[in-house]
Amino acid sequence: MGHKLLFVTLVLALPLMAGCMPDTPETHLSWDANTRMTKYQARAYTPSTRTYAYEDRHAAPRPAPVRAARVDSKPLAPVAPADAPAFAWPVAGRVISDFGATATGGRNDGINIATTSGAPIHAAASGTVTYAGDELKNYGNLVLVKHSGGYTTAYAHAERLVVRKGDFVARGQVIGYAGQTGDVTTPQLHFEIRQRTTPVNPRAYLTSTTASN
Repeated sequence: MGHKLLFVTLVLALPLMAGCMPDTPETHLSWDANTRMTKYQARAYTPSTRTYAYEDRHAAPRPAPVRAARVDSKPLAPVAPADAPAFAWPVAGRVISDFGATATGGRNDGINIATTSGAPIHAAASGTVTYAGDELKNYGNLVLVKHSGGYTTAYAHAERLVVRKGDFVARGQVIGYAGQTGDVTTPQLHFEIRQRTTPVNPRAYLTSTTASN
């Protein structure tokens, strides 16, 4: 009887416990991204030192695998899908941190563009503002804009924002002014493009090769 009562108590408590769980930044900001791995993904990414396979002891020995010749080649330049929006550079300046792995072993999900304090930040493409605030401290003042095709752009470290959640912005419209809020010490803009939940290399989607054009 005691075991049954304990089971019923746990079942009733689960919904209450779930309701007390805090919102993750991704859910709260509607960024269409979740960086947490599920248990299945964690197992899939765990490195293994041993491979298990069934072998018939009475079967003929397997031939030695043929090792393919190594081909050295440079990685291809990123190319945006044909149906992706045409994104313009949000500010003029020099890229000081590129997309991908960093020298310190981290990863940059966008690009950082050095600019002057107070420089206008322009919407890279038309869309709807889904977030404008400073709740993600590392990003400082941050704007997220949702575009067609499931794309989202992010603009971080702004000194001041001039749009609010729900605003529709046109390509090239000023959405804020550059600064050094968050975890940076020089004026710059951290700019991301995400397709659904996946950060993509902004250089493949921008309509020109340099931010000064």
